[in-house]
Amino acid sequence: MERGKQKPAAQTDSQRDPDFWPLSEKPYFHVVLSVFHLTTVFRMSIPRDLSQNLPVAKVPAKIVYQGKVWDLLYLGDQGVGRCKLEKRTWAKFATDNKLNVGDACVFELMEGGPNSASIKFRVQVLKDDPPAELLDKVEGSHENSPITID
Repeated sequence: MERGKQKPAAQTDSQRDPDFWPLSEKPYFHVVLSVFHLTTVFRMSIPRDLSQNLPVAKVPAKIVYQGKVWDLLYLGDQGVGRCKLEKRTWAKFATDNKLNVGDACVFELMEGGPNSASIKFRVQVLKDDPPAELLDKVEGSHENSPITID
C-alpha cells in the first residue's frame, strides 16, 4: 500500500455489489479473457482439474449471470482430452455482456457432477482490471485456495 493512503473500510453485505459474492466451497475455475475466447474461435475450455468433476458426455448446461440464464451445451471429454462450453452460446454470452480482452470470468459449479444429466455455472465477470489473485493463478481450478471477491 502506498504511503499516505488508507486501506478502504470493509464493506457490509448491503454495500457490496450484488454481482459479486464470496465463492462457496464448490469447485470453480477462472479465466482472464484473451482474443482466443472472444474472436471467431470463441472457445471456453474447462480446466482439467475441474473437468474431472463433470460428465464425460455432452449435457445441457446453464450459465447464470446478473439474474439472466444462457442455455448451452457442455461438451464433455469425448476422447480429445478437453472439455468445453459450446461456442455459439458462449459467443452470445460474451457479446451480450460486452466482454473484452483482459476481463476475467469466475465460473462456479453450482449444480452437476460426474454422473449428472446437466450442469449449471454461476459466473462473476470482473471488467478491466482483474484482482492480482486471478492474474497470479493463470489456469486451472483453485477449489483448495478459494478467492474471495469483495
